[in-house]
Amino acid sequence: MSDKGFIFDYSRCVGCHACIVACYNQNHTEPPMAWRMVINSNPEKIPLKGFINLSIACNHCMDALCMTNCPAIAYSRDDETGAIVHDHLKCIGCKYCTWACPYETPKFNPAKGVIEKCNFCNDLLKEGGIPACAGACPTGALTYGDIEIEPKLSKPGFPEVETSPRINAINDTVERAIPEMDIDATGYQQSNYTERYAHRIRASKEMPLIVFTFLSAVLVGWFITFYRFEKIPSFYRIAFIFLLAFTGFTSLLHLGKPLRAYRALLHVKSSWLSREIALYVLFALLSSIYVITGTFALFWFALVVGTTFLFSVEMVYHVTRKNYRVPLLSANTLLTAVTFASLIMISKEFVLFALIKLLLYLIRHAYEQKIDFKKFLLSLLRVLALLLPFAGILFGAISVITPFVILFLIGEFIDRYEYYTNIDTHNPFQSI
Repeated sequence: MSDKGFIFDYSRCVGCHACIVACYNQNHTEPPMAWRMVINSNPEKIPLKGFINLSIACNHCMDALCMTNCPAIAYSRDDETGAIVHDHLKCIGCKYCTWACPYETPKFNPAKGVIEKCNFCNDLLKEGGIPACAGACPTGALTYGDIEIEPKLSKPGFPEVETSPRINAINDTVERAIPEMDIDATGYQQSNYTERYAHRIRASKEMPLIVFTFLSAVLVGWFITFYRFEKIPSFYRIAFIFLLAFTGFTSLLHLGKPLRAYRALLHVKSSWLSREIALYVLFALLSSIYVITGTFALFWFALVVGTTFLFSVEMVYHVTRKNYRVPLLSANTLLTAVTFASLIMISKEFVLFALIKLLLYLIRHAYEQKIDFKKFLLSLLRVLALLLPFAGILFGAISVITPFVILFLIGEFIDRYEYYTNIDTHNPFQSI
């Protein structure tokens, strides 16, 4: 497919950052916020290692993942120029587009609580001009013109994700001229060099999401057990509804603009995040009515919605890069829900579910090459949190369930936290 877009020449880029300065001047962005970035294959300037540069911003893809996955419909395409434009007045600051975009071009501005991104200098294009970054490049490494659009680019700095970006990258053969050498011979260690490419998704900064997804699994699992009551005890009803409200509240803490949270319901047509939120609201409504009224027909309806909700929770993360090899994780929310329900009811099914979880957990960690003492202790606690109730139910030695439930929940929270350390974004840093 032919169109107009960026043309980048690896052999000409010297990393002068003139493109970034031009973007600042044209769009009045304020440092450190930058809509365009220049990535260097040798950021530590290791002698004799060689380097190539890549200047990259939004590629205004034909299959734009930011626009598809945004729950608030804050992205749109200009029919005249093809530019993917972001409306900050519609943005809820969920940062999901920063996970979905493989080029790391949507930027979260913490001062404003919203996303910002390259707009293709849309006004200049409509006047017959070209983007400011392309016009300012002194070496001709970044230009704008007629291009052939490919589903994905197998080039340095371009992840293998099909988005049909509006950019052609040429002369990438210069990468072959980079000398191969033993980094250790320069006084650097390989581990220090690769530290530059640390996770873009950090579990320590995603605590609201960890708590929300963890409690969601607990809520659905707990709700499963209500079928055994002719009348749900008052304490359970109050505690369940309170936990529903608290779980919903934790999800708001992840947003840059929590007062716009209602917009997360607008894009159920294509955004899994929007579906997740819509299904949670529906599950919360149906399950609350059931625990208050005891209308049994509502139980099965709410349970189906809750199960679908947990499926959507898992699907939200389909845009991420998985740093594990197993097809199913022990932290899967659906698996956690049924395991928790069977534990509360001291059912023999818990033995099967706990065994599956334990095997999945051990298999995942079997591939890890480096485990520090802190991680070892957390993993040991997580394993014991499954083994102790497993042994208790298997041998019929459980008389008081509460301590085992508390231990199980601690283990599940550890597992959910570790899940976020095992996912990352597709980004240019991983392949340059």
